Amino acid sequence: MDNENNLYEPDILSVTDEDGNEILFELLERYETDDAAYVAITEYRDDAEEIVDADYEVIILKVIEQDGDEYLEEIEDEMEYEQVSDILMGMVEQKYDVDYFEPEQ
Repeated sequence: MDNENNLYEPDILSVTDEDGNEILFELLERYETDDAAYVAITEYRDDAEEIVDADYEVIILKVIEQDGDEYLEEIEDEMEYEQVSDILMGMVEQKYDVDYFEPEQ
C-alpha cells in the first residue's frame, strides 16, 4: 500500500479579525447553492498535543464575494443558519466519520 496517498493535507484559510490579527482555520466542508456558499471551519492546530487536547468547535459561516475576493460572515437569519448548519454538519460527520450533533427537528 502506498502511504503517500494516505497523507492528510488540510485546506487552511487565513482570516483577519476586526483587530487585524490573523487566525488560521481548517476548512472542513463547503456547501454551495445557486444563491450562496457556506463553509464549516474549525481553528487550525498543527501541534500534536494541541490536536489531541482540542475541542474542535465547528463554525458555520456564509461566503460573501466582493471585488473578486471571498469573505466570511456570520449567518444572521436563524432559519437559514439552521438549514445550512444541518447540511454542513452532516457532510462533516460523513467525511470524518464522527458524530458532532443531533439535527433540530
